[in-house]
Amino acid sequence: MGSTQYRNHPPQAGFDLQQIENKVFSTNPKKWGNYMKAENINPFIESVAETFENMLETTIETGAPVLNDDTKGTPDIIGVIGLSGTAQGIVALKLPVKTALNVVGKMVGMEFRGVDSSIIDGVGELVNIIAGNAKAKFEGHAISLSLPTVVRGSIYRLNNLGDTVWLTIPFKSELGEFALSVSFRPAVVPEKEVAHAGAHSR
Repeated sequence: MGSTQYRNHPPQAGFDLQQIENKVFSTNPKKWGNYMKAENINPFIESVAETFENMLETTIETGAPVLNDDTKGTPDIIGVIGLSGTAQGIVALKLPVKTALNVVGKMVGMEFRGVDSSIIDGVGELVNIIAGNAKAKFEGHAISLSLPTVVRGSIYRLNNLGDTVWLTIPFKSELGEFALSVSFRPAVVPEKEVAHAGAHSR
């Protein structure tokens, strides 16, 4: 296990990467033990910070990542996007309703009192931007993104994949609290397919 820490915005006490990686390894060492590491998660943390700071003019505070955070029953609006190519996984942006209204309102310069199609579209656009920015930070990967999907409910209602490992990073901002859940692992892809994916990935 390495000693790299998850990057934090703004700087706080270091996260216990050793403990997190040990938990991931014990969950499914063959499939996940070598992949849910800081170098594979930091691009997503950085992308969230940059997106909120640059697009929403809002600074964020990053909490300590937790493994398979159980948020059953939480009435979140979840923007989901899939990763394929030389890495496979799912990125899920989880926004409580109040946060979603504030964030999308800031994006479009309007005030929202309830969830409508504009909120759903805005959350989908936001997770697409975050995943796209994170994708650009990975070196040596040719990653394609699926179209975003927006659902209501908890991350555990999203799918029933028993061996999926979710790493959830909580955030705080003046627009409200939210979280990003990531399931990520490199895939073994022939070199020809890597070149093809790099040329056609969005």
